[in-house]
Amino acid sequence: MTAASLQAKLRPFKVASVEKTDAPDGSDGQDWYRYVLDSGRSTIAGQRRGSRKDVLAYAAQCAEQLNTRGLTGQSIWSPRGRKPAAATNASSS
Repeated sequence: MTAASLQAKLRPFKVASVEKTDAPDGSDGQDWYRYVLDSGRSTIAGQRRGSRKDVLAYAAQCAEQLNTRGLTGQSIWSPRGRKPAAATNASSS
């Protein structure tokens, strides 16, 4: 793999923006923010309640976790590995 193709493939997510927004339907409060994560190829948007500093930290943590998943091929939310013997025996019966 060339350096250029590796760079194109490994476009890390970064926090593109954090902006004050209205509360989502059915929610209370004035302290809602919309954050956007961008990798150049994909964009992810979300909303979170809290201070701007807290939402920025949360968005940065999400970007870091997505980048780790992209580099290692493993998810922190859905770990991969061998199934316990009981699980494999139960599914084959």
